[in-house]
Amino acid sequence: MNHILNRSILTKALFISLTVVLIKKLIIEKLIIKGQTISELIELSDITIVFTGAFFVFGLLLAATMTDFKESEKIPGEVAANLEAIKDWIYLAFKAPRSSGLPLSTDPLNKEMLRTELLKLTDGIIEWLYSQKKDSKELFPLIRRGNEIAYYFAERGVDKEAIKGIQENTNAMRKQLTRAYSISRNNFIKPAYTLLKSILVIVFLLLITTKFKTPVANYFVTTSISFLLSYLYLLIVGLDDPFNISNGDTEVDLKPIDRLKQRIEQEFLTNENN
Repeated sequence: MNHILNRSILTKALFISLTVVLIKKLIIEKLIIKGQTISELIELSDITIVFTGAFFVFGLLLAATMTDFKESEKIPGEVAANLEAIKDWIYLAFKAPRSSGLPLSTDPLNKEMLRTELLKLTDGIIEWLYSQKKDSKELFPLIRRGNEIAYYFAERGVDKEAIKGIQENTNAMRKQLTRAYSISRNNFIKPAYTLLKSILVIVFLLLITTKFKTPVANYFVTTSISFLLSYLYLLIVGLDDPFNISNGDTEVDLKPIDRLKQRIEQEFLTNENN
């Protein structure tokens, strides 16, 4: 069962639709009540309005979840851009003249420490986004690493524009990751999911107990409708939490941050490039 649950939405939907068809074929069509099989008790023309209503409700809820998903797609790129900007501000700190008069203004800036801090900040954000819990107690102390770099520069008289830039980008990144946390934690209201599940159960029951004119129509319609509604349900569930990496098909692409980490490891404050 775990093997099925870890598959794509398409595979899961196919599995559900085939299960519905097998239940109808192997069980329901053999049950007889007063000389009639259960699958002959309801005519297809009597329930078409139920199918129409089901697709309408699923469409409304899908549109609602797409709004948050579109916003979520922007977050990894924006976070990566802020981390890249912090990296550039650190470069400026090495190039711009430093203020005199502070106790540590003559001390050389520690390249290895700054490189390590930025890498830890980037790694921590990636690990948090890939985590299942999305714990805020881990997130906000992590983001403060950016401000720790700013404090380190302030004590050493680094150019004020660099300090201001690091703080602004850190604060922007805090807002973006807080939004990711909110989207991940605040899923669709439970009554909405209860409604969707109820519709699925009702439709599946109607499909397996409905009389069709021909055997081909019987299995084709049953398979098609159960597949489509199952797919829509799984899609809504996936889009509702795009930062859940177990969703597979509907998870947000974190490549912008992953690629940034690679650039930091390869070129940021290394002896070959600095």
